[in-house]
This record gives sequence, C-alpha cells and structure tokens, in this order.
Amino acid sequence: MRGSLRISSDLRGLGSGMPEPLAKSADAARPLTISASFGGDAGPRIQAQLGRDVHALLQWRNRPVDPPIERGIVAFGATAPTALPRTAGLWLTGRLEATSLSDLLALEWDQPRGRPLQEWLAGADLSIQHLEVLGYEFANVNGRLRPGNRAWEVDVNSEAVRGHVVVPYAFPGDVPMVLDLERLHFGKSVRDGEGEPDPRELPAIHADIRDLRFDGRSYGHLQAELARGTAGMTLNQFSMQHATFSASGRGSWLMRESGAECRLEFTVETRNVLAFMNAMQLGSLVAGRHGRIAANLSWPGPPKSSAIERLSGHLEIAAQDGRLTSVEPGAGRVLGLMSLSHLPRRLALDFGDLTGEGLSFDTLRGTFQLTDGEAFTDNLTLRGSAAEIGLAGSTSLRHQTYDQTAVVTGQLGASLGVAGALAGGPAVGAALLLFSRIFKGPLQGATRGYYRITGSWDDPQVRRIDAREMKDSQEAATPAPARAGESASAQGSP
Repeated sequence: MRGSLRISSDLRGLGSGMPEPLAKSADAARPLTISASFGGDAGPRIQAQLGRDVHALLQWRNRPVDPPIERGIVAFGATAPTALPRTAGLWLTGRLEATSLSDLLALEWDQPRGRPLQEWLAGADLSIQHLEVLGYEFANVNGRLRPGNRAWEVDVNSEAVRGHVVVPYAFPGDVPMVLDLERLHFGKSVRDGEGEPDPRELPAIHADIRDLRFDGRSYGHLQAELARGTAGMTLNQFSMQHATFSASGRGSWLMRESGAECRLEFTVETRNVLAFMNAMQLGSLVAGRHGRIAANLSWPGPPKSSAIERLSGHLEIAAQDGRLTSVEPGAGRVLGLMSLSHLPRRLALDFGDLTGEGLSFDTLRGTFQLTDGEAFTDNLTLRGSAAEIGLAGSTSLRHQTYDQTAVVTGQLGASLGVAGALAGGPAVGAALLLFSRIFKGPLQGATRGYYRITGSWDDPQVRRIDAREMKDSQEAATPAPARAGESASAQGSP
C-alpha cells in the first residue's frame, strides 16, 4: 500500500514547556506542517517543519518493539535536510539562537518515558549562540554529543569553555560526571536559581579545569574530587595552582533535618600578595612578599555567593614584608588596611597627613571569628618600623557595616603625623592596659592615636577619639574572662 498524508496547523491552543526553540505559549500561532509518505515494507517517511527554523526528516519503524525512529535528523536553522543520515538513530544538527540546559534538565514527564533517550538519540552537532547553563550564559558554543558507556560524551568549544564532559545517563547513579576542560570562564548571570538544589540527587564529580574564571576572578588550575553519599556531596579534596598563589582544602554539602549545610576548609599561600589580590579582584591595597589565609567555615544552604551573609567559623590572615600601597582622599586621608573576598576597603583608618607610597610593615596578621555573618577580631595587628596598628571590633557581612576601634602607635623619632597625640594620664594608661590585654603582645611606641570606624562599607566614618572613649568602647567589646575560650564573635558588636 502506497500513499501520502499532509497535515498543517497554526498550533493555536497548544502550548509547549520545552526549552527554546520549541517553547510556545498556547495563544501564540506557530505554523506546523507534517508530510508522511507510505510504501513497501518500510515505515512511513516523515518530513516536518515548525515555524521557519525547525526542520525534520524521519524514517519511522513499523515494529513497535524497536525505538520508533530508524533514522532521522532534526535540523535547526534555515536549511532543511534533504537526505537521511546513514547511521541509525536520531541526529540533531544546525544552529540555535538560544536554549537552556537548566530548562531541559527541569522537564517533568506526566507519562512513562518509554525507551531511554540514549537508545534512539544517535548524537548532536550544534552551534548555540546563547546557551544558559546553571544560570550563566555562554556565547557561541559549538558542541558535539554522542552516547557512550553509561554516559553522554560531550565535546564543547567556545571562547569561554573548551574541553570534554562526561554526563551520566541517570542522576544520581554510580557513574561520575567528568569535567576535563582546558578552560571554563563563567559568563554573566542571567537567572537566579529556582529553589534550592538537593545534593543527594547529584552524581559524583571529577573536575580537572586548567583555567577557571568565575565572577571576574582567576582561580588557575582546579582539580577536585566530589563523592556522593546518602546525605549529599563530600568534597574529598581540591587544589588550585595559579601563577600567583596555590590553594587546597576539602568540604561538604549535606542535607540535615533543618536543611542543607555546607562546610569548607582551605588554605591559600602566595609569594606575591598584590598579584593574588588582583587575581581575586580584591583591589590593590596590600603588597607583600608572602601571604597566607587559612579558614574553616560553614553556612546553611547551598554553595552560592550569597552564603557570605551567613558564614560562621574561623579565619586567619597573615602577610610579611609588605606595605599598604594606597592612601586615598576621604575623611582626611583614608588608608585601606586590607581587602578580603567581597570586602574591598572594609577596614579603613584615618591617619591625617600620612602620604607617600604606602605604609611598610614587617608583619600583618589577625584572626576573625564568624557567627552567622558577623566577623569579630580582637588581634588584627600591623607591625612595622614606622608604626604599629591594632584593630578590634566587628564587621557585619550581612549588613555590610563596621563597628571597630583602632589604636595607632608611632616609634620614637618616627615621622607619623597623628594629630592630637594624647598626653599621659589615667585614661590613657587604662586604655593601653586594655589593648595589651586584647592583643597577644603590647603595641610599642610613644605617639598614639585612637580611632572609631563605624558605618557602611561604602562610606565608613573614621573618627579620632580620646583614650577614655576608646577604653569604654573596647570594654564593651572585650569577652568576659569566663568566656575567654569561646568564639569572640558571640559577644556581638562593640
């Protein structure tokens, strides 16, 4: 029996929740034409066109026990296919203006899916002008997909991403996801995540990314091993090797009764503090021969940038043989003491007429205790030949504010123009004893100035105070003796 059949419709009243270019609202018109020809023992041969840019040529099977498509091709773009592929299965080719991997993975099926996708999708060779992945956009991506041994084998190439990816057929499953990439440069964020992901639904991940960049920061060569368990994901180890620093650590992303919880423990070492800060987009306020950061942090919720507002844990910083490189106009002169990730110019001091290339130091070190986005330090010190600086108080990562007190001491004979140097007296003596108790070692030098740093990160207010006011503010911030061994951040803001 031979014959043909032709069907056409504008598809009004029919909606599609598929990603672009197959997405469509029910009230929109989009012409669809289907032509089928029948003859001989073979199944029908079908030609279809959806709108102007989706074309299909399919050879259907007669036997329902087999995958429904014997051979076929779906082409995206202006050119319609003229011949069936030589190999079995369905092929996807052409160029897409935009599509979303997140939307594709989020598809829900009301009915059983039947045969697995890998049994009838032979592969894809696509160019995508705007590809959304995990909320980020990648431009002009060329991709090649083939079914492999229990996983899709994907090769990608663009200015932002290049390499090989292995994606398991089923999540979570026993097959790990593999990211073997020459480069991965995350583009701009184009959408917020909808709901919180469940780490128990993810596969294990092996990552080897030779050039990782995220949010404008360069992380160098990342290697990481993430294992899955009944409670979620464990970051067994990770390492970063960059021209300016090295880092290593471990962590976890687990589900608890109260929800998701993340932990991250890491150390960073650098032989060029200024170059490290530039790589991390932290400004250029501190230079040093050697720097180190060590942290043990936790937060509720998934791993994302907003977690900084909920951090708890412990952070240590140190730098040697360096200088504070920048003195900028502000309230008199504003000297940025340091910049941490997401905290540019957070710690600021007014030194009156301090000028020049920057204040040199032998050591810069301190520890921070964090509780739910509130960071407290009682031992941040800069020690150099011209001056010593001690800073104590809190920084709110949640509200982006300061509440800190600083003492500046100049060595005898040093030229440090701290106006209003205080004369001796009981209040001065009490204040110095207080700072000696707070800091591990007493601050040296005779010329002293005291400062309060309050207000927002964008516009901190630096105010010179006398010793009595400094004493009062620090007594309010100093932990009680009975709690000296506990986290100082639990004491609240001074």
